[in-house]
Amino acid sequence: MRDNLLVENKKLKDELIKYKNENESLKDEISKLNKEIKQLNEELNKSTSFSSHDDIKQSNIITSLNEIIKNKDKEINDLKYKMKSEEKAERLFKFEDIIVINFTSFDKNIFCGIKCLKTDTFAEVEEKLYRKYDKYRETNNNFEIKGKEILRFKKICENNIQDGDVVYLINKEK
Repeated sequence: MRDNLLVENKKLKDELIKYKNENESLKDEISKLNKEIKQLNEELNKSTSFSSHDDIKQSNIITSLNEIIKNKDKEINDLKYKMKSEEKAERLFKFEDIIVINFTSFDKNIFCGIKCLKTDTFAEVEEKLYRKYDKYRETNNNFEIKGKEILRFKKICENNIQDGDVVYLINKEK
């Protein structure tokens, strides 16, 4: 069971590193695009020095460059939005806020760890359990930890559930 937690923690750490690397890659891409916009703006400024008989050609170049700049600006904004979304998702919870609750039943048909946040309600975690053990959804169940009944609509931390705790499913129909 401890090994499962270590594997799960390692998997979550690897995923966090992956997102950080992707974030750095997006920052590099934004920097590259900003340089390209600067270069295009310089070319645009140079293009305005054409002689008057080249006005039509100049207009086409300016239009083309403006279109490129507009597209690059959109691409930068899209990347910035994506980067902000990833940063926001990264800030939504801290790694140490993730816990695993181990569920078991007295009939030993259930033994499973469920990942959750300390701020999740117990009902949300219970739903995750029922996704794995669907037949228990149709029964009248209570849950206990350390001899105390768990209140479904309180948060995990409010129920004093800690990482690695064992929660017992008690089927009232048996």
